[in-house]
Amino acid sequence: MKEDQIREEIVKKTLEEINSIENMVGRPMFRADQEEKFEIHIKVDNTIAHGQFVPSRIYPGQWRASEQTFRAMKKDIFMLGDSLDEIAKPYTCESCKTDLDQQFWHFCPFCGESFKE
Repeated sequence: MKEDQIREEIVKKTLEEINSIENMVGRPMFRADQEEKFEIHIKVDNTIAHGQFVPSRIYPGQWRASEQTFRAMKKDIFMLGDSLDEIAKPYTCESCKTDLDQQFWHFCPFCGESFKE
């Protein structure tokens, strides 16, 4: 319980520090109170190979993926913004030997196998 309070205080202090950072012209570098809205449209199409996203030729901004790929992908990954390379988690699937970035997936989108830790 005490550890949770300490952790909460550290997070709160870190957030205050982030909010206080200013850029070279004196404006806030980060705006935690200002949210960005992203919409990604992915249509299930089982004619697409597993592990792939194909842009729709008919509907701009829409993507197609197999049902297995859609189920495997983490739906909140786009909330991370531009820092995706910093938190990369390389993984080679033990079943199909495909190299992938585990941060994007709940399980292997190519063969459907669970990740081994």
